[in-house]
Amino acid sequence: MKRPICSAIGRTRRHNNAGFTLLELTLAMALFAVVLGSTAQALVTYHANIEMQNMRSAAAQNARSVLAEMREVRDDPLQPFPAAILARWPHGEAVAGGGNLPGEQILVTYADPTANPLEITVVSIFTDMQGRPVRVQLGTALTGE
Repeated sequence: MKRPICSAIGRTRRHNNAGFTLLELTLAMALFAVVLGSTAQALVTYHANIEMQNMRSAAAQNARSVLAEMREVRDDPLQPFPAAILARWPHGEAVAGGGNLPGEQILVTYADPTANPLEITVVSIFTDMQGRPVRVQLGTALTGE
């Protein structure tokens, strides 16, 4: 049989363990901050990569549109080949109005301007988000026959 403790000295106190200690909360906040920082960095990197890929795709599309215009000029029976193409897109000069990217310049070069087929290289040069030059190059051969 148990005897009830009557004196104040012999009584035991029970601690309420329902909450978190300050140390536990601090550690949880630190861990959350690290995870949040890592996630934010991954998202920023992902966004930068997607943006760069979009810029490269746009530059390639701009170069393809120059080549498509060249094909239209070649297919026009009233314009002499390759003189009409060389007159509109001179060797090594920037294409007027070509490109819609920041600082984009589109250049057209020919392996031999008098040859048939005409070997054409179209280069799109632009600057990326960090200010570095990026170069996208397409090549083809057009024949006048």
